[in-house]
Amino acid sequence: MRTKRLFFLLVFMPLYLFAQDSVKVSKVTVNGYVKDMQSFIFKDFKSAWTSSNLIHNRLNFKWFISPSFTASLEFTNRFLYGNILNRFLEYKSTFNYDNGIVSLSTNWFKGKNYLFNTSADRLWLQYSSNSLQITAGRQRINWGQNLVWNPNDIFNTYSYFDFDYEEKPGSDAVRMQYYLTPTSVIELAAKINKQKRTTLATLYRFNKWKYDIQFIVGMVNQSDFMIGTGWSGQLGKGGFTGEASYFRPLSHFTDSKSIFLASAGYNYTFRNSLLLQVEALYNGNKNSTNIFSIDQLTSSNLSAKNLFLPDLSLFCSASYPITPLVNCSLAGIGNPQSKLYFIIPTLTISLSNNLELSFIGQILRYTEKDIFRQDLNFVYVRLKQSF
Repeated sequence: MRTKRLFFLLVFMPLYLFAQDSVKVSKVTVNGYVKDMQSFIFKDFKSAWTSSNLIHNRLNFKWFISPSFTASLEFTNRFLYGNILNRFLEYKSTFNYDNGIVSLSTNWFKGKNYLFNTSADRLWLQYSSNSLQITAGRQRINWGQNLVWNPNDIFNTYSYFDFDYEEKPGSDAVRMQYYLTPTSVIELAAKINKQKRTTLATLYRFNKWKYDIQFIVGMVNQSDFMIGTGWSGQLGKGGFTGEASYFRPLSHFTDSKSIFLASAGYNYTFRNSLLLQVEALYNGNKNSTNIFSIDQLTSSNLSAKNLFLPDLSLFCSASYPITPLVNCSLAGIGNPQSKLYFIIPTLTISLSNNLELSFIGQILRYTEKDIFRQDLNFVYVRLKQSF
């Protein structure tokens, strides 16, 4: 409780003081959405089905206090109902997981088959002046370059399978950005997690040969030294991105085993608007499990040291707008070592300017099955109203 009071004092007291000093009453903006998503999980049509219904409301507040100061608060209210809560016991804790130094997630009430949760993933104050920008509070520090796997995303890693979380996780952090030129920046960021462990890193990004190139060096969770690099640009007529990170334990630095992860992606859009994307990941973390777990469908417990299954994984997708109001895509993910692959079909229909209906599938298959490797089907139907 004392930590929470200190956190809110540090965040909201500056907002009050800066508001008093501002000459002009600032502007407040509000936006968000309401979603209703029905989910089904089953091995085959004859087996028992696991189901849930999620009503999800997000509210985003932004306060432009003055030309130099901006504040933001973003949170979600989620009501979940279904037998998924008693069939996958770990899912309830995942649903309420908050990795910040202060927990901003609360289950207001819960039962055997339902729960109602409120969680805030953005709560920050930002100062901007010429080339300098400083942001303090819960925020997203996005250093990743790829679509699916981001070894450079050491502050707030996310899961590609967590498609319903468009905003992606945030961190309790302080971030300073200094723009040397319009195309180059130096960043320094520090984060404290739930275990009160610090991640501290600096990034230098610049443009060379028509590529945005970045270098990162830092300490992750007070346990690993980390260096990394990433890039994004054009190769031919398509986009080419990549990331690589090297981790080495700080304890017994000279005789410890290191971990290396690298990913690269390419995307190309044809004249008829057909979009093709491919991406590859090498995960050199030998401690990674080669069994896919349902908790890997969320972003709660991932880290940049362990983004997916070990060794080599491949991703490919095709997306095409059938009409201006209907878009379809088909994606696939495979990991030969784990003898696993995913097929992910998606159909999105725009019903009006701010209303869309989506059908999403995540079909998990193993080429070799045993008690731990079982086929699973995840099917989602989602209606989203934005405002």
